[in-house]
Amino acid sequence: MNELPRIFRTFGAQSLHAIVVPLFFFAFVLIYRPLGIMETLEVGYAPASVHLTILSCILFGSMAAMRGLLYALRDRIAPLAYGGWCLAETAVAAFFAGLYLWLVCGRTDPYFTVVARCYGWIFPAALFPYGFLTLWLLLADRMRPAPESDEGAKLRFYDERRNLKLTVAVSSVLYIEAEENYVKIVYTEGDRVRDYVVRSSMKAIEEVCASGGLLRCHRSYYLNPARVKVLRKGREGAIAAELDAGGVKPVPVTKRYYEAVAERI
Repeated sequence: MNELPRIFRTFGAQSLHAIVVPLFFFAFVLIYRPLGIMETLEVGYAPASVHLTILSCILFGSMAAMRGLLYALRDRIAPLAYGGWCLAETAVAAFFAGLYLWLVCGRTDPYFTVVARCYGWIFPAALFPYGFLTLWLLLADRMRPAPESDEGAKLRFYDERRNLKLTVAVSSVLYIEAEENYVKIVYTEGDRVRDYVVRSSMKAIEEVCASGGLLRCHRSYYLNPARVKVLRKGREGAIAAELDAGGVKPVPVTKRYYEAVAERI
């Protein structure tokens, strides 16, 4: 699979990570006191529990910022890159946690020594919640029912001002193409192929397309898998989907989305 499952790219998934990981870190350290963390936090005038609370808040802030950025880049993150992103989140949290402890400790130890120490705390404690959330999201994605093909289902497309511009049956849609600040919906009406241009973006229509079972097949295209007649690979490796309507150009399919499209036709 070359695309991160859609459930990993939702706002809810990012919120879960930003909340669960810091909470687990706080509870795990407070209860089990691994690696002598609480003893190390006995610095300054505040008790170790106060420093632990502040470190957990720093972890929450770092996670919230990184998860917000991940949500903004959700369509560009591949599964392997997602794993690297999770490692980067703990590294960013360790960077700011180390800065806090370095200042509290009176700068007696080298800063990067303190950062390494914080990373050694945060990374092991974050493994369990990361693993649990990943398995839970994978299970939820697997159990999520595939969109049913409903001849009567309608897709409603709005412009950037949320004005309704087009209502069309899912079964009539062939593909959707991005054209600068617009999207072009190509559909059939009887035996004729028609198109309608709406001032919108591919991200803005993502939920609408997903609700109708349309698949992202290219950076600039959504495709109705029910209308695909042939999925063909060219000699030079280019992939194109030929549709069941006459006179319609083949729709390009990139390698990133090929498997997902092939499974649905």
